[in-house]
Amino acid sequence: MPSYRTRLRFRLQKKLNIKTNEHRFTIGSREVVLAAPTPDGAICDSEWLVMNTRGFASEEEARQFGHSLRSAIELSSVSTRLGVDAGRDLATSCLAQGIKDHIAKETGAVIRNNVHGLNVFEDDPRVAIFSMSGTATVYANCDPFLSFVEELHGRSAAISDEAQDVVLLLNYALMRPEPVAQIVFAFSAVEMLGQHETWSTAQQALLVELAVAADLSLLGNAQERKEVSDAIRKNMHRLSLRQGVLRLLDRLDLTHLKPEWDRYYAERSTLVHGLAPRPGADYSDLANRSVSLCGRILLKAVAAELPIVDRYMDTYYKV
Repeated sequence: MPSYRTRLRFRLQKKLNIKTNEHRFTIGSREVVLAAPTPDGAICDSEWLVMNTRGFASEEEARQFGHSLRSAIELSSVSTRLGVDAGRDLATSCLAQGIKDHIAKETGAVIRNNVHGLNVFEDDPRVAIFSMSGTATVYANCDPFLSFVEELHGRSAAISDEAQDVVLLLNYALMRPEPVAQIVFAFSAVEMLGQHETWSTAQQALLVELAVAADLSLLGNAQERKEVSDAIRKNMHRLSLRQGVLRLLDRLDLTHLKPEWDRYYAERSTLVHGLAPRPGADYSDLANRSVSLCGRILLKAVAAELPIVDRYMDTYYKV
């Protein structure tokens, strides 16, 4: 019977403090091998890493495990403030099929493209991954990240699409080396969540009353009154960005963070509305504070679906 293998290749913002070429750990009954991309390299020397898991009876079983592993990696990354780009299953280096066929004929080797993300295939000792790289360091403690991956595997894939978007955006912010980009993407992720908040039932009823009152008013002409009432009706479900975020904080029981949100957001607005960073200015402190605040809010939102997600929040996202 054929055996299948799942290979997950990803990129980290902070390198892991593992000085060996391989690190083996267990998820359920499966052994996962974390490795550097080259046989003579150490994990701590590379931002690109690979997780290999073997022994699956079918391609579907391997693919299901791989998707769950990727979601666990992404969620563990934001929980431990690491930053990961797990890819979208596209090759970053590849060979033409004709060249692969020639190599197979001459050497027997089965060449596969080097995929950034998940790659599932029949396990064969002849398989070789084609790779080209160039080298152009802050190390992170690997223990919380890898142990949390193990615990999250099998659970993280079940979170909603909205929660997955939050994880993706927070990872994207964590992966940015530029402080200004971290600031912009961190705040944008929270604002995105806030836009799902709506007026209360009483407020919606009040807006309807205001629209009717505009229709019945004696001010202006009929066309002007209709334009006002239509504007009220069309916008009755829209909250401002700030209103949406403040409601989000109330819903997540984070009301005490409102003063920090307003203060940090004012600093962010000064930066953004100035159209460009000031030459020579250091925005790393604001970036650190912004990611801490926004990450805390975003993890709390994801924890509403998967409570264990905020386990490391006080460690990595202090406000």
